[in-house]
Amino acid sequence: MKSTKLLLPMVLLAGLFAAGWFLGPDLVGRVAFAVEKGQHEAARAELAELSKHDHLSVLFRAVAKAVRPAVVEIRVTKRIKIERLPMPDMDEFLKRRFGDDLPFEFKFGPGNPPPRVPREYVRRGLGSGVIVDARNGYVLTNHHVVDGADKVEVVLSDKRKFETEWIRTDPMTDLAIVKIKADRLIDAPLGDSDVVEVGDWVLAIGAPEGLEQTVTAGIISAKGRNTRDPITYQNYLQTDAAINRGNSGGPLVNMRGEVVAINRAIVTASPFGGNEGIGFAISSNVARNVMRQLIDKGKVVRGYLGVEIHDVGEDLAQSMGLPGTDGSLIRQVYEDTPAGKARLKVGDFITAVDGKKITDSDELQSRMAAVSPGTTVKLTLYRGKEKMTVPVEVAEQPKDFAAMRGAPLKEETPSEAVRKFGLEVATLDEDLAKKYGYKRPVEGVVITKVAGASDAAEEGLRVGMIVLQVQGKDVKTAEGFAGMLAAKEAEPGVRLLVKDRRGAQRFVFITPQK
Repeated sequence: MKSTKLLLPMVLLAGLFAAGWFLGPDLVGRVAFAVEKGQHEAARAELAELSKHDHLSVLFRAVAKAVRPAVVEIRVTKRIKIERLPMPDMDEFLKRRFGDDLPFEFKFGPGNPPPRVPREYVRRGLGSGVIVDARNGYVLTNHHVVDGADKVEVVLSDKRKFETEWIRTDPMTDLAIVKIKADRLIDAPLGDSDVVEVGDWVLAIGAPEGLEQTVTAGIISAKGRNTRDPITYQNYLQTDAAINRGNSGGPLVNMRGEVVAINRAIVTASPFGGNEGIGFAISSNVARNVMRQLIDKGKVVRGYLGVEIHDVGEDLAQSMGLPGTDGSLIRQVYEDTPAGKARLKVGDFITAVDGKKITDSDELQSRMAAVSPGTTVKLTLYRGKEKMTVPVEVAEQPKDFAAMRGAPLKEETPSEAVRKFGLEVATLDEDLAKKYGYKRPVEGVVITKVAGASDAAEEGLRVGMIVLQVQGKDVKTAEGFAGMLAAKEAEPGVRLLVKDRRGAQRFVFITPQK
């Protein structure tokens, strides 16, 4: 009986593989034939049929054949000018070695350095890109691939080379559009990155280390990733498909041959930047919006709410009575902004935009940036335990709104209750405001000491930060702060609203030391 039960699944499995081998090559041939004849819609239809058959080798080959003609290598040339440094003081050097009686003098010394001689050298770089509009010759890549280039050359899969007609970039998403003038181009369609799921198979195609038309396979490892680097808008897809130097700007494609992301960066412990299976790619829906604006307007216009936001953890969510941690907490609202006019408040917890749920602050920031200024969106939020929907008319993001971030606050109390939380604070007066670099007086307490082994230190509280609220109530003096922390309700922990010297506010939840 045991052998019979095992034999049946083995026969079925063999039959499925046999069916895949007989059916697969025929479909691959039809895809290749359609691509060769320029029948790209037919090729994509064949891909859709092929994706129904779970035979990975056949599927990978077909996707690679369909997409590789749209993948390009981008060669960048930058001219770097430097000036030769002046010669050292040779007289002084020789006198130290041989004494004062030198039979000659050098022409140049400290008071008479040699002229700086300009020198120029050429730095070359490599990246990847993908043709997204064959009719107009638009190639999508990364901003950092072409940034500062004096010359950008696009090398097609058939080895033809073209210089760019123009380049438009968006540093805030690290995306760029390159235009070339060429015939017989083949493009790849942009897919819907919102429907991509963790575990989906993907291929990364590009020119790692200059090895053009390299294909690697992997899965979507995670969504909504943030690398914490200076790029402002991040909501990356993470993949374990091998990505290395030179893959930047190349496509990450799904099993329908659609570009679902643009490869951008890797996480690696190697000083040489080798692949360790953690790669990040810019989602196609972000790329599509940026690309359209760069082509139509030459720049990206972003939507703007006028708030500072951050994520919440379990402790903070429970303290505030929130329904969960999926969403984004408002930590600051600026006056005369869409948020201010809509009467949004510090402590509001946004969970959806136009009925579509958000998971964290990065997703909210990206979603709002994609909204056209003048559009009214409906924000679903919790104010305390009350759920509400607030309409907000989105404005255009100011070019420089850093100056909007406010400043600060007042004296000392060595309260035992405060120390239990690993803190010492003072009421902010004019002298302390000056000491800690605050230009405008604001009522509150300034942190003057943070214990190293404390929850406060773990949560990022630092000397010079201002505490504005405790458990949602304004705090104006060190004595009042001590009283709030000594209350019985504070024994499990307290929620603080704090502000740093840059004016950025955030909520933290800290627990007392045992």
